[in-house]
Amino acid sequence: MGLWGVFNGLAQAADLEACRELRQQRDRLASQAMEQEITLVRSFRDRLCPRLAARAEGANARDQEYGSMDYAAWNRCRREAEQQLESTTALLYRNRQRFTFYTADGAALARQADQLSEEIQAQGCLFP
Repeated sequence: MGLWGVFNGLAQAADLEACRELRQQRDRLASQAMEQEITLVRSFRDRLCPRLAARAEGANARDQEYGSMDYAAWNRCRREAEQQLESTTALLYRNRQRFTFYTADGAALARQADQLSEEIQAQGCLFP
């Protein structure tokens, strides 16, 4: 392998590393954005169904103190919370995957993640 081959190999490795770093940064931002929205939905759900929310937390912790879980009621509560959120809160952003963001922080983080996705595609990274 000549000098050009070594240089080309180093350039490709640097490109791969840059792509990996961009994807990781995008994934961190997207995850933080989702956490903001999950917290918001959880607050709506906890206000609507405080007993079910407490029971669900216990079920998730595998704590037998709470007994059995009424999953049908929990699903109804979840849907009602989502409907209430949609009807009372302004949609601030919808990301590339069509996920909705109602919090300012979540929307800002999601926008940044989408911008990084565009940069990843523009750089020709293999796995956006």
